[in-house]
Amino acid sequence: MIALLLLTLTSSLHDLAKDFDGRVGICVQDQRSTVCVNGDQRFSLQSVVKLVAGAAVMDAVDHRGWKLDDPVLVRREDLSLYVQPIAKLVTAAGYRTTVGELVRRAIVDSDSAAVDILIAKLGGPAEVQAFLNRAGIQGMRIDRDERHLQTEIAGIQWRPEFVDPAVLEKAMDQVPDQAKDAAYRRYQKDPRDTATPAAMASFLTALARGKLLSPASTAHLLKVMTGTVTGPDRLKAGVSAGWSLAHKTGTSGSWRGVTAATNDVGVLTAPDGRRVAIVVFLGDSRELAAKRAALMAAAARLAIAHYR
Repeated sequence: MIALLLLTLTSSLHDLAKDFDGRVGICVQDQRSTVCVNGDQRFSLQSVVKLVAGAAVMDAVDHRGWKLDDPVLVRREDLSLYVQPIAKLVTAAGYRTTVGELVRRAIVDSDSAAVDILIAKLGGPAEVQAFLNRAGIQGMRIDRDERHLQTEIAGIQWRPEFVDPAVLEKAMDQVPDQAKDAAYRRYQKDPRDTATPAAMASFLTALARGKLLSPASTAHLLKVMTGTVTGPDRLKAGVSAGWSLAHKTGTSGSWRGVTAATNDVGVLTAPDGRRVAIVVFLGDSRELAAKRAALMAAAARLAIAHYR
């Protein structure tokens, strides 16, 4: 009976993917089973990296003596690019906050400055990767912070003066379209800052089962993830009454009608407390944002129907 139900879920998820314009990677995993569509393909993480970095920070709380209320002074030169609500709070004297608040902002608001500050405090992207390696998570790469990833996608290299959005926009405008084409194609093929759906499902399952972090850090991170405000029309739109979702989204920019990455990953919790990891990565798609989101919501509904 269980095998038949798994086949039904597998077939239904493949049906979601078959007419979609773009690459689709889906994994649904609980303690007993894993169902994937293109589970071993690599997809760009984009802002899902903020969840991974947040977990690395919680690991530092567990093992490096960090505290969530450790003070952090955010200066203008610490800012990043694109989505960073914290930038509005940074005055000439800076903005005083805490490690815990930066984790919350990185995950809940998808704040790029918050995650870049945390990655730098950890010791750079290599330290986030080292955390994954220690945890035995294979198939996931963390190579750059947001500053360096996003500017390389646009065909330029990060410079400190780019903390001024006007300076950054001018630099991007000066990149010839041919160079932008080449940079975007490189990004689409780049193995850096990518993960397979299977690897991300393993990460989420390890988190949900308390195998990644201490009980206190696990509970804290999952609680933060339930507050995510981005992507309400993605996985969250498919969550049934009585179920809850702790999740993180990620989205690339589009170039010439192609969106390289539209992601949502998380942990579904059933009314009886069972937890199910769900990963949806969409790559290189020409579909409208609404259709990409609808596929994710449908995947969540199918997963819940299977595990109900």
